[in-house]
Amino acid sequence: MNDVRPNNAPALCIKCKGTALILSKALHPDRGESQWRLTCLDCRVAWPQDQHGGDADEYL
Repeated sequence: MNDVRPNNAPALCIKCKGTALILSKALHPDRGESQWRLTCLDCRVAWPQDQHGGDADEYL
């Protein structure tokens, strides 16, 4: 079996530094447009993916 692993380190939560993150699409509360956001499953903080850097496919 071919074990392919990403070259990038996993994304870390901006609050607790955990790696249990999910990427989802949500509406921006002020602009009303959809955006990708990361949510930490440990501490439940969420933030826009573009503030964390990288591409969406790095977190899926």
